[in-house]
Amino acid sequence: MNEAFSVFVVDDDPFVLDALRGILESDYVVETFPSAVACQDRLATQKPGMFLLDVRMPEIDGYTFCREIKDHVALRQIPVTFVSSHDTIEARLKGYDAGGEDFIVKPFVSEEVLRKVQVAHQIATEKSSMRQQLEESELLSSLVMSNMDEYAVLVPFLRDLAGLKTEHEISAGLLDLLRRFRLDGVVQTRISGRTLTVSAQGTDLPLETSIVDHLRSMGRLFEFRNRSVFNYKSLSLMVNNMPLQDPEFCGRLRDHLCIAAECVDARLKASEIEESERCNQAAIREAVTQISASSNRARQTHLRNSTACGELLLSLEMDFSRAFAHIGMSENDESSLSKLLHNFNDRMLKLLDSGEESQRAMEDLGRRLQQLNTGTDH
Repeated sequence: MNEAFSVFVVDDDPFVLDALRGILESDYVVETFPSAVACQDRLATQKPGMFLLDVRMPEIDGYTFCREIKDHVALRQIPVTFVSSHDTIEARLKGYDAGGEDFIVKPFVSEEVLRKVQVAHQIATEKSSMRQQLEESELLSSLVMSNMDEYAVLVPFLRDLAGLKTEHEISAGLLDLLRRFRLDGVVQTRISGRTLTVSAQGTDLPLETSIVDHLRSMGRLFEFRNRSVFNYKSLSLMVNNMPLQDPEFCGRLRDHLCIAAECVDARLKASEIEESERCNQAAIREAVTQISASSNRARQTHLRNSTACGELLLSLEMDFSRAFAHIGMSENDESSLSKLLHNFNDRMLKLLDSGEESQRAMEDLGRRLQQLNTGTDH
């Protein structure tokens, strides 16, 4: 049992409470509550590692209770996973707006519930680490923009973008740009067959990922309520809190973010090309290493074979010379046979010499490939 991580399950259906307890209690500390009110009473003395909230409950529904949790300073970092029989984008957005991190659809299976709780445990760990990093840095002081010109935020970001190498660095840079504009949002990058979804809340949170995956097909610029979504081939940027109360400022922000998103998309494409080139260089280096090794092995084999062939030819001549004395051949016949043997030896030596030339050609090829590889490194 994981004593360090507890789960509060809130549902007005006793059958669901029993089912979830049976699934989780062997691995986690589980407490069940028939209503949000009952759970509120318990929160006065104990805080869980995560909440599993039914969406539809009497008195206080799951969405309302989640908002209360996220508004409470001591509880807002605790992950919330909704349990609902409605799997629609509207339901997921409602849960996301309330502050939830994940969604389980009824009827559920034990493997899915366990996987979701494992994800929530990971989210809680990441948030704890993130809070510690923020407390140790002076980042918060740089987010104040009371007298800061908007272009003084955008231009440095565009200037520094070229120095960001990976999708993790690029996503972090774009999120920092949002924070400097006093905005909150989600960044999804898509390069080299990988998809990364990042927000201030964490990495690859299931609910955020599912929403961005749905909205990425809504066109280049998609807006609903106070959200704006900017979609490009390698990037989707969803801003959650556009300042609609100030249309002029909102319009300028939209223009700034369009520029930033388009530049990030171009940088991601360049990063993908750079990654491909690094892989190609690695393949070339590996090929050069293999060719050099093969050439060395062939060279050693050739030297051994040449030595062995020379010894065999010398032995053959000596054996023939000794045999001539016992065969009783005429002097002319011995001379003809010796000449034939000598010609055979000459042809064999020429073949060995051609093998030597092949080895030198292989060595030259290896040196040229090494030079080419050295050039690609620069």
